[in-house]
Amino acid sequence: MSGLKLEHVAVKLGGNQILDDVSFDVKAGEMVGLIGPNGAGKSTALRAMLGLISAGGDITVDGSQISDMDAKERARKIAYVPQGAPVHWPLTAERTVALGRIPHLTPWQEMTVADHTAVEQAMHQTDCWDFKDRLVTTLSGGERARVLLARTIAVGANYMLADEPTASLDPEHQLQVMDVLRSEAKRGVGVVIVMHDLSLAMRSCDKLVLLHKGRILAAGTPKDVLTDEHVATAFNVRMAKWNDGTSDYLVPHAVLGG
Repeated sequence: MSGLKLEHVAVKLGGNQILDDVSFDVKAGEMVGLIGPNGAGKSTALRAMLGLISAGGDITVDGSQISDMDAKERARKIAYVPQGAPVHWPLTAERTVALGRIPHLTPWQEMTVADHTAVEQAMHQTDCWDFKDRLVTTLSGGERARVLLARTIAVGANYMLADEPTASLDPEHQLQVMDVLRSEAKRGVGVVIVMHDLSLAMRSCDKLVLLHKGRILAAGTPKDVLTDEHVATAFNVRMAKWNDGTSDYLVPHAVLGG
């Protein structure tokens, strides 16, 4: 059975129920937006999918339980773009992206021509090849975010999880990152992206999963999920909507009860 699946997943952290009975799936070639207010459990859901935290229920990737895989096997199957572009090592941007090839190498093995090609292609995709020789610790937040996205693409995994990868980017690179993620989906990668920009989520994703208080409030096509009722319940706002003849747009218009 192919796909990344969560079935009745529950997570409790520090005595608090963060996720409760969460079920959804991500198919190959599908781009799924994970949306919801702050504290809804979006990042926790990604960490559970990566096997980084203990979770009740079942999480499987292509029919195998995440909990049965070792770290290297999980890393080959599922790549991850973390939130906030954290970096703690004085490596060049190119060497940082090359870390994405580690799951494919044995200890002390040198990178092959194919590994170097994967790194260069990923950096061109994310528009960061021009600063490949700069230390990643000297880059701006937006530049670091693109480097970490390139590192994730370089893995060549079947599934990619991205936690707010556009948060520190200017408008041009926000759109570019979404285009890169969409191109990854088109070539067969299953993509899950945590997002706060509902308009971008509506225009970019095949499916949305709306979390509210640790549970799924709605899941399905963007139009089915981003209804006035669902947005009001989850975000306590009224949205202005319009269509420019090509795409639908949503903008927060007013706080309800304010």
